[in-house]
Amino acid sequence: TNSVHRKAMGAWLERVVFSTPGTQLPFATNDYRTRRVDLSEDNFKLALQASCSIPFVMRSVDNVHGGPPGAYWDGGITDYHLHLNYASDLIAASQGADWARGQKDSKPAGLVLYPHFQKSVVPGWLDKGLKWRHKATHFLDNMVLLAPDPEWISKLPNAKLPDRTDFVRYGPDMQGRVKAWSAATAASAQLAEEWRAWLARPDLGQLGAL
Repeated sequence: TNSVHRKAMGAWLERVVFSTPGTQLPFATNDYRTRRVDLSEDNFKLALQASCSIPFVMRSVDNVHGGPPGAYWDGGITDYHLHLNYASDLIAASQGADWARGQKDSKPAGLVLYPHFQKSVVPGWLDKGLKWRHKATHFLDNMVLLAPDPEWISKLPNAKLPDRTDFVRYGPDMQGRVKAWSAATAASAQLAEEWRAWLARPDLGQLGAL
């Protein structure tokens, strides 16, 4: 169903967002059934645990306090890289629509700063193999994405960012894995310095379209 239309998954799942009490979500939610639940001491641990539970691989977390009854898993199936409708106000204005009025307290849409590990913002986990879903959409019209240069990544151990596949690559060699991860962490300080320098003297020539 997902390969035909992402919204089709909404027939069997619901997005539940646990967030700061009294705040609105900074994105439109007309893609899937969505509920916002106040994050509290009563549900913090279970909500956090659910956000780490890989669907159909790990056991679900059931009936989180304050949320609808049912099984809770990590939301990566629908929101893998958080390709969400952040620009709903801009879209509504360009279409002359009024359905988005009231969002974000009726203030003009700001910019979304997204530090990411790659240029593509893949909508759902099931979209990883669907290359046509990797392109930017109007949802991201007000997003500024920070991503490392592929040339910089090529100089890291194993020419890649550390990830969970390293547990298989290194197996019982924990020292080797820690060494590679530590080297990548140390190298990332360069990215922080470059970002700090850019903020001090912005160069719009370094910006490009998603």
